Amino acid sequence: MRRSIFSRIFSLNIVVLLVSIFSFAALEYTLLSQYIYRERIDILKDNAKAIAGFIDSNTSLEQLENFLYGFSRSTKKNILIIDSNCKVIMASADSEIYNRTTGYIDKKYCRDVLSNKETTLRGTLGGVYSSDMFTLQIPIVSGRMNSVIGAIFISAAVPETLRMQAQIIHIMSVSIPLVILVAFVFSYFTSRKLSRPIKNIGKAANDFAHGDFTSRVKTSGKGYNITEIQELAQTFNDMAFSLEQSDTIRNNFISNVSHELRTPMTTISGFIDGILDDTIPPEKQKDYLCIVKDEVSRLSNLVNSFLDVARLKNGTLSLEMTVFDINEVIRRILINFENRIASKNINVNIEFETEVCLVKADNDSIKRVLTNLLDNAIKFTDENGEISIKVYTHQQEVFVSIRNTGCGIAESELKFIFDRFYKVDRSRAINREGTGIGLYIVRDILNQHGKDIKVTSREGEFAEFTFSLDKGKTERQ
Repeated sequence: MRRSIFSRIFSLNIVVLLVSIFSFAALEYTLLSQYIYRERIDILKDNAKAIAGFIDSNTSLEQLENFLYGFSRSTKKNILIIDSNCKVIMASADSEIYNRTTGYIDKKYCRDVLSNKETTLRGTLGGVYSSDMFTLQIPIVSGRMNSVIGAIFISAAVPETLRMQAQIIHIMSVSIPLVILVAFVFSYFTSRKLSRPIKNIGKAANDFAHGDFTSRVKTSGKGYNITEIQELAQTFNDMAFSLEQSDTIRNNFISNVSHELRTPMTTISGFIDGILDDTIPPEKQKDYLCIVKDEVSRLSNLVNSFLDVARLKNGTLSLEMTVFDINEVIRRILINFENRIASKNINVNIEFETEVCLVKADNDSIKRVLTNLLDNAIKFTDENGEISIKVYTHQQEVFVSIRNTGCGIAESELKFIFDRFYKVDRSRAINREGTGIGLYIVRDILNQHGKDIKVTSREGEFAEFTFSLDKGKTERQ
């Protein structure tokens, strides 16, 4: 049977509150009962001491009997005085419950008190009383001989004590339902307050399941002032943003790939048709075939990029670690981009720390890294802009930095630019071509080398990418 988060929290709160209330009530009842018991003992002790003091004053038996009678009636206590042989020598007790024919008390009931111990008993004292009594026994000690010469028995009816305990139970029977009612209402509203944000998160998750990635949950308000709830809501919103971003990237990727494939294929198809139906004259066919070749090469590069992404994702891209001159690789790649650099009149500044700088890496994959980074630098550099390339060493690493002036990258997009198929905001991008996998490939290649790449940028001014490789050593070294 499925249960809502509200019912679970509510039920748990009710169970905890009820257990707590009844545990507290039981503890309170026990403590109050013990308190009443101790209070009774203290009262009986005070009464016994008063009687013992009166006995020590050497009063006559007649005065003592009158004192005990008056004391018994005023305190509503039954008083017996016995000698050292357990004989009742004086009694002032209620005739309805006291058996006056009893001249002696069974020794088992007076053994402890005649041993100079204050004791308490509950019962009839072997038939002395007709109902249960609560009896305090106080020894009478002779001052001159310092020996026990008798004892005082002060008894109170047990129902009197039980009546006070019954009053406690009555008070609790009235107060506990009120406390339970208050606890029920409090638990209801508390459970709703705690379950509301979780239900909202569940609703947002359901929206995601139906393709709506714009749904968000609040991170403040009622129920959200709990640290764990706030963290959960914030984490959920971050996840929602990532999902929305991924969905946007996926849609853009489909659009980009469709465009990237359709344009060259349309061009190839049109030129081939033109050649076949002689629309293009023979003297120009070679030129158009060169264009077709370039478009085929472009398609091939696009497909290879997708294959590289698949290999990187599956971890099947193998690296052949060799020692080579990174400076020479950069020079050769720049030669390949010479026409594009010249067409935009870009000024290229190169700063090599040494003429030759050896690194240990996979030559082909590092060429791919440098090609992608320089391709992006040229693509996003303004006319008459500048590209700076710097190679320097630190300890056992070689650092390569490629910086270009131009539109830069917005701070909000810096954390996404290495994601697969991500492209910067099209409204700000100067060059809108590409599929958004170049930087993804760059980062994964470097990660497979055990390295990383960092980017710094100021929107509208520059972008700079920096990565490192292990230093290479010659055989002599």
